[in-house]
Amino acid sequence: MPAREPGHPITIHCPHCGGESILADACARWNVEMQQWELSNVFDDTTCDDCGIEVCAIERPVQEGA
Repeated sequence: MPAREPGHPITIHCPHCGGESILADACARWNVEMQQWELSNVFDDTTCDDCGIEVCAIERPVQEGA
């Protein structure tokens, strides 16, 4: 997933149901010094938690005042 530009927030939606409960496959590594998991990579695969299917999520700009 590409990095997002600051000042241009987006929401992620399911193209089937329009829901925003989108999960992304990711990888985390254990940081011994911090004693916690740290996100090291986010992959392109996304799943809609509402539909339960793998989707190609769509991005929408956040509307100011909405």
